[in-house]
Amino acid sequence: MTAGRVSRRQAIGFGVGAAAAGALGGPVLARGTQEALAAAGRIGQELRQPRVLRSAHGELAVQLTTRPGLVDMGAPRLVRTWTYNGAVPGYTWDVRPGDTIRVHLRNRLPELHHPPVMRMDRPHEWTTTNLHTHGLHVSPSEKADNVFLVIKPGKDDHLVIPLPGDHTGGLFWYHPHHHGGVTQALRAGQAGALIVRGEIDRVPEVRAAAEKVMVLQAIELGDHYELLDPNPNPKTPEESFFPRTRVLYTVNGVLKPKVTMYPGEVQRWRILNGAANAFMSLHLKRHDFHVLAWDGLTLDAAEQTDVVMLSSGNRVELLVKAGRPGRYNLVLTPGSSGMPDIPGMPTAGPPGPGDAPPGPGDAPPGHEAPMPGFPLVQGELNRRTILTVEVKGHGREMGLPTALPAFDPPILPIARRRDFAFTINEPDGMFMNFGIDHHAYDPARPPTRPLLGTAEEWTLRNDFDPAMGVHAHVYHIHTNPFKITKRNGALLAKPLWRDTYVLTKRAGDSLTFESNFVDYPGKFVEHCHIVSHEDLGMMSEIRVTRP
Repeated sequence: MTAGRVSRRQAIGFGVGAAAAGALGGPVLARGTQEALAAAGRIGQELRQPRVLRSAHGELAVQLTTRPGLVDMGAPRLVRTWTYNGAVPGYTWDVRPGDTIRVHLRNRLPELHHPPVMRMDRPHEWTTTNLHTHGLHVSPSEKADNVFLVIKPGKDDHLVIPLPGDHTGGLFWYHPHHHGGVTQALRAGQAGALIVRGEIDRVPEVRAAAEKVMVLQAIELGDHYELLDPNPNPKTPEESFFPRTRVLYTVNGVLKPKVTMYPGEVQRWRILNGAANAFMSLHLKRHDFHVLAWDGLTLDAAEQTDVVMLSSGNRVELLVKAGRPGRYNLVLTPGSSGMPDIPGMPTAGPPGPGDAPPGPGDAPPGHEAPMPGFPLVQGELNRRTILTVEVKGHGREMGLPTALPAFDPPILPIARRRDFAFTINEPDGMFMNFGIDHHAYDPARPPTRPLLGTAEEWTLRNDFDPAMGVHAHVYHIHTNPFKITKRNGALLAKPLWRDTYVLTKRAGDSLTFESNFVDYPGKFVEHCHIVSHEDLGMMSEIRVTRP
């Protein structure tokens, strides 16, 4: 199968298109009632925490229902979208190494009345679901973290996901992963945080800090704050596969909440970028971040910075120490695949003086000028305040840690090296093809086959015609994290452990990383975590086999 043809106007920005509202079903309130309820929304209120479900006696048993709902996000009207158990985001799951997660997964989304022909390089079956526990080192087979499960509307399934007893502690997350419908689920808001408790939680300064989970999302909606159906067969380049006319950047499902701290207080923020496609650069006015972990993988010491940049799917765990009394804005600068120049975005080479991001008050070069042929919702990528920190009151001075229990397992001897590419072709000057090594995802295509109990070194390249502008991607592989050793062939002074990482924007840019294939044989996937790219073909299968 050749890679899917995608118009330039459909590819990266996924701009405004003419599509009918999604068949959401469920209750509908009168317009006046909706606006009255939303007017009493949550803007400026204290940040709410998602409901927490904690394991007990070695088990977490949850009923997870995917269904339409009306959600108060503090917008002018209630938002009509898809939810987990009626909430956006979903509940936070809190577990420990060695626990078993049992999920009764119920699909109560509507059936598609006139489903399009199923193609692996087009949106399809977007009301079909399953479950991915993003970042967990667990089995990808049977009824565990198996993204090949198919749960149709009206159907249920029972998943059993045992965690190994030595699983690292950190922030992970869960979301649907049925190929062809991943974008629709994430832009609707179907995602939840998943915390594994571990050594990091026993560090005294970390344990003493109040914990805040922050699920950042970009909810994509129509004129009436409703989720729109995908458009699998656009007729003109101006139409979009994923129509929307407005985007809400929310924190735990609401617009512009606040967090209260006292001077000298330290809080622990666990932040997830749960958006379908957006890069998110964060800066807290007059405060530094003290980063503890990326993607649930703890550093050896806290790293101080004034900007953190999260690709779609990334998590960062950090400490914030409140300064003088006052109000301070947490500022988000969004970016996209075709407009990735935001503070904190890695440069092409290794970290160093040239890696310094633009200052938080500077407009990234070219950020306000969308590329021709890639329409965006007006204001979608503008810098904005998404949360306010109010510092007031009094309390004891709190400290910051000097050392952390680093995640840094030894890499096994390298058994094989592999070179591959995220590819975009534009054969006729108007349409684009997304794929890996020039092939759109095809279940019949032979998978990559690492051997269980070995390590491999892979180099991923960004492959497209430079005349097409710039295109950043986000690499994610299931089941096993990876250790990044080189960027564009240049050895990093300090390797980076991640499960999701940006492939920078220029044609020829590359990442080199190593990974241990241990504990779990079976089939899983690698893909671009700009998930619209995945749904349009930028995904392939991995099958770990026993020697």
